[in-house]
Amino acid sequence: MFLLRAAVFFGAVFSKVYFRESCSIEYSSKTQILIASVQMALLIFAVIVYHACQYIVTEIIEGAHYAKMPDDSDLEYDLETTLEPVDNVGALRVAEPGVSSSCEPYEHEDEPVPEAALLEAIVFVNAGALRAYVRKIHITAVLMWGTFYSMDMGVYGVLYYFVQGLFVGWLVQLWCTRALHLMTRGISVSALVYMLLCIGILAVNHPLSLPAGGSDVLAVCVMPVIFGCTWMLWVDTRTILEDSKSIFVTCTLLCGLVIATSDWGELRKMLASTRMIFVFLLVCEPLIKGLSLSVLVVSVQTQQKKTMMLVFVTTYAMASIYLGFAKQSSNILFVCSIVMTTVLCAMQLVAVIIADVRGGGREEPLHGLRGM
Repeated sequence: MFLLRAAVFFGAVFSKVYFRESCSIEYSSKTQILIASVQMALLIFAVIVYHACQYIVTEIIEGAHYAKMPDDSDLEYDLETTLEPVDNVGALRVAEPGVSSSCEPYEHEDEPVPEAALLEAIVFVNAGALRAYVRKIHITAVLMWGTFYSMDMGVYGVLYYFVQGLFVGWLVQLWCTRALHLMTRGISVSALVYMLLCIGILAVNHPLSLPAGGSDVLAVCVMPVIFGCTWMLWVDTRTILEDSKSIFVTCTLLCGLVIATSDWGELRKMLASTRMIFVFLLVCEPLIKGLSLSVLVVSVQTQQKKTMMLVFVTTYAMASIYLGFAKQSSNILFVCSIVMTTVLCAMQLVAVIIADVRGGGREEPLHGLRGM
């Protein structure tokens, strides 16, 4: 639901905002990339440990080498039955051909192999299809890493440019699907109102400080916009959930490269300052970001990109109001930001309610609400 997704991202962003405000922490964009790489590497390590423990426990429980030992009562019962004389010789019969006995193996040559024993085989049409699949996995891994880096109120408002990328990608997708070219039936009122509200919120709540150097512009502005557009335009909604399970090797190599080539001076000072900073950066925030990324992947899998874009816009607007981006301009802009954010949330909630009443289970199409 819209409220559940919004609650997850509100918690993720506001925990970061509250942490930065309470500890008065400021760091560069290079340190932010390093922090994101370390957090993602720790999360990958936790997932690997979880699956390893799950595999060990499963093998111990279901393995044939660890048979359950019989109780004392079972041993006494077996001893009595073995010593009991057989009175009826006719009860003994020879095993008929084709009938299984307890001493015979489970598999037979004339019986089909059970479906549970069959391994799933992935067959590619040609070598080009295999290369395309490997390339898609690598791009998905880079996208996951970039989203992990972009999903917080970090240096110069990286989340702002990530949300801008989502919004621009939604507009391009809207243009490509010709949703705004149905002139005979009229332009969608809901799509037009969503566009105006998002543009207004992003225009009012823009960061006051901008990066100065070229590398900061690339890390703060260009990369988040590219990642946001990629989620809206390139990601395959049918296979993103399965593809996200095959990115661990590429993500590990990417995080290891960043960790090995980055300057640890600024991060080392932060981690050594207080225990709360150490626990939040290396324990709490990786789990929060991992949950947020999982919600994003599942939402895209269920074809709810527009809903996630609106959730990100609303989350950034609330965090910006909390930080006071709009307060430093004028009171009118501050009130307008609150009003636009409230209207945006109300419209999306109404759209979700209408979709639930109709039984669609997905978000309403952009041309579903027409003008009067």
